[in-house]
Amino acid sequence: MTNSGKRKKTGSLKKWICAFVAGFAVAMLCFVVLNVAMEPVSKSDYCGGKCHEMNTAYQSWELSTHGANKYGFRAECVDCHLPPKEKYFRHVLAKGYEGGKDIYKHYLGGGYEVEEMRKGVLEKIPNERCLHCHDDLLAKPGSPGARTAHAEVLNPPRGAEFKCVECHENAGHERQTRLFSE
Repeated sequence: MTNSGKRKKTGSLKKWICAFVAGFAVAMLCFVVLNVAMEPVSKSDYCGGKCHEMNTAYQSWELSTHGANKYGFRAECVDCHLPPKEKYFRHVLAKGYEGGKDIYKHYLGGGYEVEEMRKGVLEKIPNERCLHCHDDLLAKPGSPGARTAHAEVLNPPRGAEFKCVECHENAGHERQTRLFSE
């Protein structure tokens, strides 16, 4: 191979390396910007304070054990309503989709039917979201009936599917007639 041929290969390789490094830098910049932009809109007070449609849900969440409890732990809206943050791409895609739906509904859609929304949301919450935090259901003391129910959720009989929200539908949002009738 001649010197000019080696220089062409070296020059071409340098261009590819520069393009790769530039692309990687742009991707990292986009990643950082996306995460910085998502941070404030991932807080529960954003959902309750900025979206009047979510105000009732926010108020009922604040009264629930997930919003206020003796341990000081607060589950944020995204903890129950989106895939876990550890599944980054699924989380971001679901957040974008759900956020886009909410924006569309806010500006172009009709009014929110609270009870209809509540039922629709409960249907969509998979057990995995609950079990992400409540992974030790059988280790905690409880009534024999609760242990049996939790065991069946964790290991359902063939063909059956039990959902946490069937028994714990108020866990994330304390339902009080006063809140939902306003």
